[in-house]
Amino acid sequence: MNEISSIAMRPHAERDDADLHQALLQFVGGRLRHHADGEDIVQETWLRLYDYRQKRSVANVGAFCFKVARNLVHDYFRARRAMPEAQELTEEIACPQPRIETVLDYRQRVEILVSALRVMPPLRREVFLRRRLDGIASKTIAEDLGLSVAAIEKHCTRALADLRAALEKRGLPGGARP
Repeated sequence: MNEISSIAMRPHAERDDADLHQALLQFVGGRLRHHADGEDIVQETWLRLYDYRQKRSVANVGAFCFKVARNLVHDYFRARRAMPEAQELTEEIACPQPRIETVLDYRQRVEILVSALRVMPPLRREVFLRRRLDGIASKTIAEDLGLSVAAIEKHCTRALADLRAALEKRGLPGGARP
């Protein structure tokens, strides 16, 4: 076939393809009753036809497409049987992630606490961070800094008071959140 005759045949071939596409949609749609899945199966049918034509010729395109579509419909139902039964989603299903309001609240608190730690006297800050953040025993901190255990506890108590005051100054409760 020369180039001119292939161009002349193209509108006829495109009309045939459109008719075949519509027939495939009706065929698949009648079996699935779900428009989006039917479109996907028809699209997959065309892809498989295209891939097959890359290696071999197809004598009867319509028969080939209907056979592929039928197999894809069977695969669809087979896959659906293997899937667990879908359940309706409700508002009662809890998301494991914290709500955005909670995240923003904690971020605000962290910023306030970091600022309060920066203005805290250096010895108090060091004692507090080593005791509360690093989890070092009061006795060990006292020995390292040459202070008494009571002094270490007093620094921690005052640091906590400073942090609570910083939160309360910004209108937030100073205690732990529920």
